[in-house]
Amino acid sequence: MSGQAERKLIRAAAVIDARGIEAAPGAVLLEGRRVIAAGSPSDIGTHEEAVVIEEPSAVILPAMVNAHCHLDLSRLEPRPFPGRFESWLEGIAATRAAQEREGVLRADCDLGIELSLAGGVAFVGDIAGAGKLEPLEALRSGPLGGVSFIEFFGLGTRQQDAIARMGALLGSVPDHDRGVGLGVSPHAPYSCGAELYEAAMDTGLPLATHLAESLEEEQVLRSEDGPFRELADNLGAWNEGVVMPGVHPVDALAECMDRRSIMLVHLNYIEDDHVDLLVRSGACVAYCPRASDYFGHPHGGRPDHQYGRMFQAGLTVALGTDSRTCLDTPDRIGVLDEMRHLFVRDGADPAMLLEMATRHGARALGLDESLVTFEPGPVGGVLAVDLMGRPGPDPLQSVLAQRNAPRWIIPPDATGL
Repeated sequence: MSGQAERKLIRAAAVIDARGIEAAPGAVLLEGRRVIAAGSPSDIGTHEEAVVIEEPSAVILPAMVNAHCHLDLSRLEPRPFPGRFESWLEGIAATRAAQEREGVLRADCDLGIELSLAGGVAFVGDIAGAGKLEPLEALRSGPLGGVSFIEFFGLGTRQQDAIARMGALLGSVPDHDRGVGLGVSPHAPYSCGAELYEAAMDTGLPLATHLAESLEEEQVLRSEDGPFRELADNLGAWNEGVVMPGVHPVDALAECMDRRSIMLVHLNYIEDDHVDLLVRSGACVAYCPRASDYFGHPHGGRPDHQYGRMFQAGLTVALGTDSRTCLDTPDRIGVLDEMRHLFVRDGADPAMLLEMATRHGARALGLDESLVTFEPGPVGGVLAVDLMGRPGPDPLQSVLAQRNAPRWIIPPDATGL
């Protein structure tokens, strides 16, 4: 076997993925970073040449995908919500100004990568919110894969300057390198005009945008007033060229969605007919449950988030964390904890949650879904979650009922993908 990658045989309390592997007890046979087979120990058999890793008290899961995060905000530890979303946004603006002053943007991104690894994440859809390349460079220097969405802002007469910056910045780096793709993110329809969205779509790069996140967003798009109008005035972003569409945020982007697939982040406030519109458009959704609860969404008598209905309708519904400040796990940033949140809060189906955290996340970022399953071939990573007590009849339910961190058996290494 000279020159051949080392074989490993993992034997565990259970092996589970979102493509039909559910074996308790279970086993995974790997050769280097490639899955050879996964299933029950009797199906996999014995392999004298393999190094055996015994995990009798752990559930083995594939690496996970955080479809929406802000790694450049990882210096912001979890903290109470100040009560007004616009106040929180002002705090984010202050953080970005401090990063610029202190030259710590790259270090903050590196911290986010470290915390993501601690959360069991191998692939991210990261928003480079400062409109700079340091987050992309940090990802391309580390083990995570995914997409770095460079974020842009521009309303009214300021759109052309934003479009020029977009062209210059995106043209200065390769579209894909070391397992990390380049993407673009017009921030939201209340902070970006139609011309900026059109220019972003014309790049041909992966697209993401925040949409229908808050009632304040809906208010300013419909009537050009409210807290977000005041915030735009205070930041000097509002100008005489601003024209709001006068409709719900989802309807404001309907034509864009008809042209290209877009990853729509949040969708806390949608109307009954929007699910069908989203299905027809082929859009992907990134839902951040803990962040939505942190900000008190949805409220104002609006219905609960429609992630389950969207999933059942055939939409790609991925999980994200948003920024670290929204989380209740200061030692990690990961979507396993988003799965746990929905399992405890809603009694959500564990199999659906695992699919959202793996295959749907990969699909939303344009990645090969097999990287986050135990299908034969390359694997993005292999996780173990220790069972804290006697396992129940459903090992995945047992994992979701706990709060402990996962650990890596095969850590990520996206550089060769």
